[in-house]
Amino acid sequence: MTLLIEESNLTKEFSLNLPNLTLGSLYAFTLTSQYSHQPLVLDANAIETNARYTTFQVVFPIGFGNEHKNGVYYYDIAEVGDESFEKGLVKIITEPGGSLGTINYESTIYTEERVADVFYRPNY
Repeated sequence: MTLLIEESNLTKEFSLNLPNLTLGSLYAFTLTSQYSHQPLVLDANAIETNARYTTFQVVFPIGFGNEHKNGVYYYDIAEVGDESFEKGLVKIITEPGGSLGTINYESTIYTEERVADVFYRPNY
């Protein structure tokens, strides 16, 4: 599954092969980064269900679309307070991708540009 998260539209719908779930129940949609292993738990509402699939609606937090969250995440979905009943991978694409969150390195050591001294010891 691939989700494109834009800051102008943080509400996303997706369908999973889960038949006949209860409409109106609150589900927990958990995204876990493969890099940092930090989970993000979001509320998911089942908006349509039938004998083949269920469609969920998830609202991502404000600012998520402008962060650098591009990547593949583990997801699981469960009823609130219950064990997960669906797990898998989801590719998250944010637009415009945001900053990398890197900090420029500025050395406080004045010898950064110093050339190393070479000592030669001949073999006798």
